[in-house]
Amino acid sequence: MIWHDRFYMGLIHFMAYPNAKTQEEILSTIKRVLNDEFFQAVEVSALVDEDTFKKIGKMCETAKVELLVAAQPLILTKNLNLNSLDENERLRAVQEAKASIDKAYISGAKAVAFLSGKMPNSQIENAKKELVKSLEELCDYAKLKGKEHGYTVAVNLEVFDWSVDKKALVGPAPVAFEIASEVRNSCENFGLTIDLSHQPLLFEDSFYTIGLLSPFITHVHIGNAVLEKDHPSYGDLHPRFGIKGGSNDVEELTYFLKALLKNNYFEKKVATQKPVISFEVKPLPDEDPDLVVANAKRTFLMAYSKLLKEVQ
Repeated sequence: MIWHDRFYMGLIHFMAYPNAKTQEEILSTIKRVLNDEFFQAVEVSALVDEDTFKKIGKMCETAKVELLVAAQPLILTKNLNLNSLDENERLRAVQEAKASIDKAYISGAKAVAFLSGKMPNSQIENAKKELVKSLEELCDYAKLKGKEHGYTVAVNLEVFDWSVDKKALVGPAPVAFEIASEVRNSCENFGLTIDLSHQPLLFEDSFYTIGLLSPFITHVHIGNAVLEKDHPSYGDLHPRFGIKGGSNDVEELTYFLKALLKNNYFEKKVATQKPVISFEVKPLPDEDPDLVVANAKRTFLMAYSKLLKEVQ
């Protein structure tokens, strides 16, 4: 069975093509993705300007490809903290995040993904409360803006590592569950993004994480990570699948996909037409981006074939 029947395959554009900086470079590499029928979704950085987003939105509409806004680069490059205990700092982060939701609406994107601020050394419970407050404000803003556009943008919080690289509050699966439970109580347009790349960095088993967070998972990334400290891709750098010293390849991806299948991710009603699974892979400086994407596609095809044999 072709996966298009169950979910959409996406590509995180800014990760696969990190050297695409100008509008011309961004649009040309986006076009490359949209011309590839392997993909039915593309994720674009919230750092891209509004004019470019409008053009990308039109391109995606023409190509019949789902567009999603990735606000993680915005949060990271501007050092924003949605769970800051400093109210001015928290409000600045919320305001910047709202601009990402605006970009989603002007381009027809259906979802925006964020990440929490850092895991604090103390006052963790207070930080959780501030994060819930920020996420509720973003969800309410998306719902309010949605009245003008005829649909509501989904607000997704990505689960990152909490002790290796990004060291985010969300974070460990139990913390993600706690935050998501609180926000979903009042915000039906909220969900979690989970990432195979982060499983090794979290030291969590995919069946455990997906099983616990299943009620809230509305978006998925797949990629690789490295835990060898002297490796050039150490941490949360998303190298190609199967790289020497890496943690994820065909076996790990098959296991992850099986966990999604067993927990009914592919039957989820989400903001996009179908649930999305996006490759998050980044070339090393001496690697060709198109070859790294080709690696991801081949790895997925092997894993998906293996999955179908295992569940028959």
